[in-house]
Amino acid sequence: PGEAAAVADETAAADGAASTVVDREVVVTGYVTLVSEDPSNTSAELVRLVEQADGHVEERHENPGDEESPGSAELTVRVPADRTSSAVDGLRELGTVQDIELSSQDVTSRGQDLDARISALTTSTDRLAELLASAGSTADLLEVERELSQRQAELDSLAAQRDALSDQVAMSTLHVRIDPPAAQLSGPRGGFTGGLATGWDALVASVETVVLVLGVLLPWLVVAAAGYAVYR
Repeated sequence: PGEAAAVADETAAADGAASTVVDREVVVTGYVTLVSEDPSNTSAELVRLVEQADGHVEERHENPGDEESPGSAELTVRVPADRTSSAVDGLRELGTVQDIELSSQDVTSRGQDLDARISALTTSTDRLAELLASAGSTADLLEVERELSQRQAELDSLAAQRDALSDQVAMSTLHVRIDPPAAQLSGPRGGFTGGLATGWDALVASVETVVLVLGVLLPWLVVAAAGYAVYR
């Protein structure tokens, strides 16, 4: 019987430990850079991808560009936390993924703290509501009403914070930037012909600089010469 009781106690302790396991709350934030020949069209495709994942777009900025540049786009999207990986993988089909940065923040303690404060304030508010119903004098009534109003305002604020935190946990945030391909820079020309062309370009640039300086100084030289002639 003693051994059976010990086993029963161990089983109960194990059940109690299992019941105290807390689901972790994690906020996921990501930064992704895409390279696309048509950022505007890729932006529209990204919106469709997010909506198919039951997400939504919070911010969207597009630079349409001009004849020399196809422009760019920046989006902030929210996707369900359990679909973050698949959404990031889906971005690879829209363009060339240049950079990916995902960060996770465990906010379990913060959520527990908010839950505890909300529970305590809810109990306190309920008691004040009972006191309000049984207030014997006008002074007591006003005092209870004032205290109840303060507690209710604080409770509403904590509830709003809890809702915002729960939303961050439930929906990951992805910041996506879509850029056009970088312009190819022409390399230096080699060989005798390249050296000759480089030297010629340098000579032309030097002559242009000298001509520019003479153009700036010429009016002053004319004035100086006229003054010298008058002095003589």
